[in-house]
Amino acid sequence: MKVFQLINKYYLIGGLVILTGYPSAAQKGYDEIDPYKNGMAKVYKQSKIGFINEKGEEIIECRYDFIGDFVNGSAKVSINKKYGYISVADQILVPIKYDFIGPFKNGIAIVSLRGRVGLVDNRGDEIVPLIYDEISQFNNKGLAKVRIKRLEGIINRVGEEVVPVYKPKEPDEEE
Repeated sequence: MKVFQLINKYYLIGGLVILTGYPSAAQKGYDEIDPYKNGMAKVYKQSKIGFINEKGEEIIECRYDFIGDFVNGSAKVSINKKYGYISVADQILVPIKYDFIGPFKNGIAIVSLRGRVGLVDNRGDEIVPLIYDEISQFNNKGLAKVRIKRLEGIINRVGEEVVPVYKPKEPDEEE
């Protein structure tokens, strides 16, 4: 038997859980409610996920297929196998359009779309265009290795190629 704690007060009477103060999950139309964490609880309705506050008010509509934990006011979300980030107020911070999005490290996340990778900042701006096959994590000097096919280069945190990816000249460009 699952017991969902909508608030801090509940009673167990003959195997039945009686919640006090706010309507139960079933009365609110939710299939499941997770325990509260930082004043919010994940709620599930027809295979979609949202959040309620401690008053039982829905603060994030049940429209996401996945919602990660909120870290520094943002959480990774997914709709139809596309990923992005939202705020606690359910504002889209990073558009939900990427095939993959990593966690933010120093305000930057690696994103992938149609087999190409780039970088976004925590405002959703693409600071490195999605032109690379691979981007490594940044080192302590703020540099990351990038790769296009078998060619490698190095970029800084603002996306400038510090060591350009070598691009051979086309036959008609040679002197």
